[in-house]
Amino acid sequence: MLRKITSLTSFLSFIVTLITSVVLYIIPQGRVAYWANWHLMGLSKDQWDDIHITVGTLFVVALLLHIWLNWKPIMAYMKNRARELVVLTPAMVVSVVLTLFVTVGTLFDLPPMKQLLDVSASIKDDAVNTYGNPPYGHAELSPLKKFCGFLGYDADKALAALKAAGYGPDISLNSRIKDIAATKGVSPQMVLNAIRGDQGGDPFLSLPANPPEGTGRLKLTDLAKSFGLPMDKVLSRLAAKSIQADETMTMKEIGNKNGLSPKEVYGALRAE
Repeated sequence: MLRKITSLTSFLSFIVTLITSVVLYIIPQGRVAYWANWHLMGLSKDQWDDIHITVGTLFVVALLLHIWLNWKPIMAYMKNRARELVVLTPAMVVSVVLTLFVTVGTLFDLPPMKQLLDVSASIKDDAVNTYGNPPYGHAELSPLKKFCGFLGYDADKALAALKAAGYGPDISLNSRIKDIAATKGVSPQMVLNAIRGDQGGDPFLSLPANPPEGTGRLKLTDLAKSFGLPMDKVLSRLAAKSIQADETMTMKEIGNKNGLSPKEVYGALRAE
């Protein structure tokens, strides 16, 4: 009975761990997932993370128990034809080489590990274009007053704009951006869009003093979209400072091309 329970638990927990691994492979970066109130099959990023950890632990425990229960057959795999124990059997050597190749290859960006990671990074980066990028870490948890202060917005105008847009009548300057978004079942990015549309003035002034997390990986077009910056003005501002760029390049790529850091490129957009 114990062998059956162990084998079935190993199998089922492996299936669940495999599913969560695929989800974590494609899930947006944490800052984007929280900002977008991202869910898949009704579960949030944190819930998928938690399931991956707990069920993954169950799989490891069941696997260790499975090894203990099947120790004799495993040892038999490590014996030669004369029934002598040989650690470095041909099968073991191949297994060690494969494991080392994947491990070391990952550290040194060797194919196909590099391509596998690049696909995941591309999927996560595309999520920024879909869901937007928060102006700063965990901005969705900020009260409206603090959120507007950080971006240089008029908080009273922002509150009036949100109420006019149909967000809950009970919202106030102390309401969190995440809670305001929940009153209409939308993402915090939509709240930012509603606030920004009624502010007027120079949108470049709303750029935070410090670059948001992950700015280096952002495409110029995604940065402009997140803060409502006209792309023609973005490119002209950079060109005025002799910074060569196009909207498809990331901030890091622009920096590398012009001998600058992503932070310096971002600063060039903020500066008059």
